[in-house]
Amino acid sequence: MLAIKKSQGKGRGVFAAKNFRKGKVIEVAPIIVLSFEDLVDTKWNKLFDYYFWMDEYVVLALGYGSLYNHSENPNASYKIDKEKEVIIFKALRDIKKGEEILFNYKGKEKSKTPLWFEREK
Repeated sequence: MLAIKKSQGKGRGVFAAKNFRKGKVIEVAPIIVLSFEDLVDTKWNKLFDYYFWMDEYVVLALGYGSLYNHSENPNASYKIDKEKEVIIFKALRDIKKGEEILFNYKGKEKSKTPLWFEREK
């Protein structure tokens, strides 16, 4: 169970409406898989901030999928299953009811490259 609420300094965010134990699935959301060519006309519209940018394709997650916020210290992770067209969010640690669910937008890498919203500052 999940809830959308205002997140301090981040707009909307996804919050746990129940406790999640470490390793448990939080959400399995359907995705729309797009090629980079599909983005030519949409690059600068409002959806631009909600895509998952992979090496060879782009994904738009449905459900709560594109509303989770970023953290360098995440409590959740995600895995994209392109063939099944889903994205699976799992708890990296126990998450308490009312806590915001966050994942690292940079993936597993320890990348120092700033994210798009970090460059704007």
